[in-house]
Amino acid sequence: CKQICTYCDFHKEMATLEKESNYIQCLIKELKHYNKLYGSLQTIFIGGGTPSSLSNDNLTAILKAIKENIDLTHIKEYSIETNPNDINLEFVETIKKYGINRVSIGVQSFNESQLKFLGRTHNEKDIIKAVEILKQNGITNISVDMIFSLINQSIDNLNDDIDKVLKLDVNHISYYSLILEEKTKLYNLILKGKAKMNPEDLDAEMYNIVIDRLIKNGYKHYEISNFSKNNTDSLHNLVYWENKEYLGLGSGSHSLYNGKRFGNIRSVSKYIKSIINEDFDNKDYYYYEPLSDELLMGLRKIQGINIEEINAKYNIQLFKEYPELIDAIDNKLIEIINGYLRFTRKGILLGNEVFQIFVR
Repeated sequence: CKQICTYCDFHKEMATLEKESNYIQCLIKELKHYNKLYGSLQTIFIGGGTPSSLSNDNLTAILKAIKENIDLTHIKEYSIETNPNDINLEFVETIKKYGINRVSIGVQSFNESQLKFLGRTHNEKDIIKAVEILKQNGITNISVDMIFSLINQSIDNLNDDIDKVLKLDVNHISYYSLILEEKTKLYNLILKGKAKMNPEDLDAEMYNIVIDRLIKNGYKHYEISNFSKNNTDSLHNLVYWENKEYLGLGSGSHSLYNGKRFGNIRSVSKYIKSIINEDFDNKDYYYYEPLSDELLMGLRKIQGINIEEINAKYNIQLFKEYPELIDAIDNKLIEIINGYLRFTRKGILLGNEVFQIFVR
């Protein structure tokens, strides 16, 4: 990343050009190491930071390696994450040349003071220009990331952001609530009393406004924080929400493969050293319980989870396995519609109360 965002809790580094180049070469080496596993791939997602901040030479190197190791004719969705102010004609020509067909733009807000506080380096003009360049050059599958319940954000400020993101007329919008995470600049500001998070009732009011306004303007609310139109649900993210297998490459990436959850080491320097030494098994392994994970992730989808399919797949009776679900239905947090167990609108706002049922 060129700059660290105030709220960012992810594994991150501000890299020198030399370290960036070394990292990309190691990423390519890891990509080649697993090339026998790519036959059934349907989606590729380049993210986990800001790949658009790479030099064009390094971006081209990784895209070329992907094309050489993966048969892109079977890929249904090929995405890359970007900052608005990184999108220019050279960037767009490069990603198009190598088959990328979806771009996710980290906008977060249009408000100048909010962007400055968040540590973002773009402005409203950059956002509008980025979308225009993409559309003019044939990339129409565009997703925009937004944040609501920002520090000192008013309802009027929120509605102004929604007005402007709707005006972009993109197919996909991800709209997240600002979350306070430890080891972030925001966390330290809160500790020092220099900033204050919004109360829960205001956060809930803002979330309802986001949902209602996007639905009113033709977007389908298909996951807790995601909205789409023109059949552009994120196919890659659906892999996570449907508890399907995926392989993560690069420092700090996560995978679900062969019934195991694991991640690469969360240090660029240590990752580079491991790959140079061809130690591809330097992984952190995590607890994985397929049933609870499938329920936790599946309920994020607005459609919910198919009760009959879950019962058959895991040879259980869902409500006998988790009798607390009956109370959640009585409390109108979840409901059953056409055989699917899903959140009510009230339940979406109080999701953790239901998620806790599956954590044992």
